[in-house]
Amino acid sequence: MDPSEYGRQYDAEDTYWWYQGRLEIVERLLDMIPGYKRDGLRVLDLGCGTGLLLRRLEISHHPVGIDFSPLALEFSRRRGAERLARGDVQALPIVDASFDVVTALDLAEHIERDDALFAETLRVLRPGGHLVVSVPAYPFLWSEHDETLYHHRRYRRGELRRHIEEAGFDVVRCSYCITFTFPLIVGFRLLQRLKSKKDRPKTHLVVLPRWANALLRKTVSLEALLLRWINLPFGVTLVALARKSR
Repeated sequence: MDPSEYGRQYDAEDTYWWYQGRLEIVERLLDMIPGYKRDGLRVLDLGCGTGLLLRRLEISHHPVGIDFSPLALEFSRRRGAERLARGDVQALPIVDASFDVVTALDLAEHIERDDALFAETLRVLRPGGHLVVSVPAYPFLWSEHDETLYHHRRYRRGELRRHIEEAGFDVVRCSYCITFTFPLIVGFRLLQRLKSKKDRPKTHLVVLPRWANALLRKTVSLEALLLRWINLPFGVTLVALARKSR
């Protein structure tokens, strides 16, 4: 993504509703993995970015973070991450069946050949290991936000599920999320298209009053609870939990 966005992301992640909400959703999915609470699982965070998830994973496990960007890895180090490597997620420098859990948050959309990413993820997981994925949803929501982050695509649920299954996984959960705020975000994206584009594209990281940020954070917390039992029908983001059966 645009290098200038790493700093903005790093500064916002600890408080901004979307980052904290997605983190809670991912943690709920991880809790669905049998034995996940056991200390010391081998966890690989692909496209670790500025290290928000890595910091949380290190509470109970010994995660490894991989990213292609040296700048991303530097921000991860600022968060205290130590087990980091630079690598191409389409050809991971990792031996087969090395990890119990792999996470790939908002990564597949950055990869030209996302099928190679899912194939590599399967390869490095042990039999019975799990994958947690998040991607942006709905092609019609494409905007300057995607351009700034160097996205190749946005996904529909059936498309994401098909990619994961074709790689060789059994899908446990595949759901939209960031659902309750969906109408607001769709309206905002559509209004942005009407504005003349005089400046370079930028992400839609809108500074909110503290009360509004807290309110949106609570709506995503509720979604995280619901995802334990149901798939949500629509949303700005897609998440999936899948298991390597062989």
